[in-house]
Amino acid sequence: MLQGIWAGAAVALALGATAATAATGVDEVYAPEQPAEPSLNASAYGECVNDAPYVVYDVTRVDPDGRAASSEVTLVFEKGALRHEVALGALGDDGRLAGRVLWPAAAVDASGQGTDWPGWVRRDGEWVDVGEDDLGWTRAGAAITLVVNPEVPVAVSYPPATPFCAVGPAGSVAGSAAAAVAGDPPALAVTGPEIVAPLLLGAGMLTGGLAFATARRRPKV
Repeated sequence: MLQGIWAGAAVALALGATAATAATGVDEVYAPEQPAEPSLNASAYGECVNDAPYVVYDVTRVDPDGRAASSEVTLVFEKGALRHEVALGALGDDGRLAGRVLWPAAAVDASGQGTDWPGWVRRDGEWVDVGEDDLGWTRAGAAITLVVNPEVPVAVSYPPATPFCAVGPAGSVAGSAAAAVAGDPPALAVTGPEIVAPLLLGAGMLTGGLAFATARRRPKV
């Protein structure tokens, strides 16, 4: 008899607990939230300034749960077994670091003018293209990654020469070709005796045309 009473009480308690759980909406099994993995938003590109190649970068880490162990940012160049790292600094309090850094093996003087370039070595007073030596391999075909923890690959190309900016020594394709174009004087800036005659001829034709038009419109007496 007592055994039946205890069994009935146990069933009633179980039913009451189930009803309470349904009423409160609380699950019997609690699954804790998993911390979010950190991620990176990053971009980078090559830029030529005062005949010097640079990498312009902008990286922001999203880490709401503070899981990342390091805030140091590194720009990594890799090509096969070759690897070169450039330390950029630490992320700020807002998780962002942006700026620009000279391309590996490039150099500038005190005024910021380019004086050395990757893959070029000065020998006996002349610049020599040494191909992939002297970090010349970073100019083409290298995989470039921004590493912070985590890391993200970025599409960066060695900046091309322009009429106003060379990315190699004078006399090279990357140096003299751009300088030659930049050295051509603009068409509107041409002055001298070679343009005086055409101007005088044009002015004479314009004056004659106006006189002819005036004569034709003069009323007869």
